[in-house]
Amino acid sequence: MDKQHLRAQGAMEFMVLAGILLLLFAIIMGIFGSQASDTNKQKILLRAEDVVVKIQKEVHLAARVLDGYSREFTLPQRIVNKEYTLTIQGDEIVLHVMDDDFWRTIPPVVGNFTLGTNTIRKANGIIYLN
Repeated sequence: MDKQHLRAQGAMEFMVLAGILLLLFAIIMGIFGSQASDTNKQKILLRAEDVVVKIQKEVHLAARVLDGYSREFTLPQRIVNKEYTLTIQGDEIVLHVMDDDFWRTIPPVVGNFTLGTNTIRKANGIIYLN
């Protein structure tokens, strides 16, 4: 075989090897990216659960204490950079984030929760929000 033919064969083998390595790298990066995405989703779900439990505890505390109780507490504007909504449906608080709902039962309240600073108070046996 002549020198030029050997060089061409070497170049072709190098290109095949580089292609295989690039393919392996892409597969590994895809796996890591998927795991990172799952971890981030899990983090969002845990934080959402924390927020809805915090709200439930605040309302239950207000229900147990005497009239005249008043307290301010803060709810995050976003949960791990994701927007969320809070609604009161009957005797439940529902937090919706990324197609997931988290709910807890609460005593009856008048008003709504807002993102940011909230005031909860009790007067005449009724719990008022904001």
